Amino acid sequence: MDLTFFLNQYYQANRVPLSFFKGKELVEKSELSLQNFNLPLILMNSLSANLPPVWYSFTPEYLYFGGITVPEENGIVFVGPLMPFECLPRQAELILHRLGRKASDEPALRTYFSKNAVCDLPTLFSHLKLLNYALNQKTEPDIVGMPFSWNIPYPVLEELPIELKIEVAPEDPWNENTLMSYLRYGRLDAMEKLLNEHFIHADSWDEISIDYMRIYILSANIMASRTSVQAGMDFSLANALASYYLDKILHAKTKSELTYLFYDYFKEYTKRIARIHQFHSHSVTVRQIHQYIQSHLYERITPALLAENLHMNGSYLCTHFRKETGKTISIYVQECKIEEARRLLEYKELSLVTIAEMLGFSSQSYFCSVFKRVIGKTPKEYRENPDI
Repeated sequence: MDLTFFLNQYYQANRVPLSFFKGKELVEKSELSLQNFNLPLILMNSLSANLPPVWYSFTPEYLYFGGITVPEENGIVFVGPLMPFECLPRQAELILHRLGRKASDEPALRTYFSKNAVCDLPTLFSHLKLLNYALNQKTEPDIVGMPFSWNIPYPVLEELPIELKIEVAPEDPWNENTLMSYLRYGRLDAMEKLLNEHFIHADSWDEISIDYMRIYILSANIMASRTSVQAGMDFSLANALASYYLDKILHAKTKSELTYLFYDYFKEYTKRIARIHQFHSHSVTVRQIHQYIQSHLYERITPALLAENLHMNGSYLCTHFRKETGKTISIYVQECKIEEARRLLEYKELSLVTIAEMLGFSSQSYFCSVFKRVIGKTPKEYRENPDI
């Protein structure tokens, strides 16, 4: 295969930049995506040395990317980086900070992303599947999420303290460990009390600039998202929530707006973690099934898959669950996914097709049919009038 021709034609057709690596060495990239600030090389070298055949990842700044091993070429086709929305000025500055570049490069970086396709996770998955078929003649790959941490010798956002500097808030009694502990264990009441008493009404915020406050709250959002994944939240859901709040934080014009967003996202993350853990059943098996479903809402879930992951007999699992709950596993999975769909419908920018794909429904029409059976309204009717 003429790999250079393929990379260039794919970019011209889809505006999705491709690069080719042998090991961690960049060998080739799309001709029209040369001005990329070395992002593919830096991102690739920030990942584990042992990559699965098809994988994806994303940075705290919401650069989405993935890769496919191509045995015939003895290398990896790297897809991206892409963004799920327009690159905002402040976001570009954060990326440049990661790269050790000057803030004056912000227009050039934003221009680079504007020439590429806007790409959310489902779209990235579609590109990975198509490329895997085109290059390896394989269908339905297992796309593995890879953890990411910047691996460049520059100051990074994770190094910004989650606690306020001592000279800013010497009396501040709350800290990262307390916040993250409440989040990790879904302690919603304790979280709300802590935020109300020691953040919402804190006078110390008057003493710092709005820019410092914004960076602080961006950093906390990233840490809350990662902690939520560690506590069992679905990776795609945590990413979607973090992305939603990132946009709100970058657009906030006042400290009061930032304060509200901090309160809102910690409450939202904690509420969802609580939902994973707080399922009342005397059966340990039923609780395990519930926790698995809540942690994998954005994946395809079947009784057979549950049995495999929980290392149990499939027939026993289905019989036991129905005996304990009065419903089948498949019906319960649908109900959980539709409950999540109700929350996703609040985000007006998400189309019904996107929501259906995100939650693993085979088609929009099937999603709408299940939604109406569970809720009593179509998704469109519910979005217009959510009162049931």
